[in-house]
Amino acid sequence: MTDAEIYLKAAEVIRTNGHYKGAYFEPSPESGVGITPAAAECRVCIAGALSIAISGDPLPDRDANPERGQYDAIAGRLADLIHIEGDPLLDPVGRLAAWNDTDDRTADDVIAALEQAAKAAA
Repeated sequence: MTDAEIYLKAAEVIRTNGHYKGAYFEPSPESGVGITPAAAECRVCIAGALSIAISGDPLPDRDANPERGQYDAIAGRLADLIHIEGDPLLDPVGRLAAWNDTDDRTADDVIAALEQAAKAAA
């Protein structure tokens, strides 16, 4: 899948699941959903949506393997494409999370940024 396709898929994940702040995804207390396949159906932040688009899981693989490397590289390109300024000491995922979690950030903002990044990456 190309970066543009991944960004569009991540936008669709947020459109479908809803937008979340403060973590990759919102566990559902009613269903007991934690880090399981069903977590991919919970509300997600931009980083969680990106992870679902790549691997189907809202949490990127924490191990140093090719999938995590792909996730980190795509997250970095996304942060650059949507011109996320931020603490240069933060990694790209940290920059995405800080941008996502600002008080006035909405689902529409995140979806628009992902769609804009997809156009720029195409």
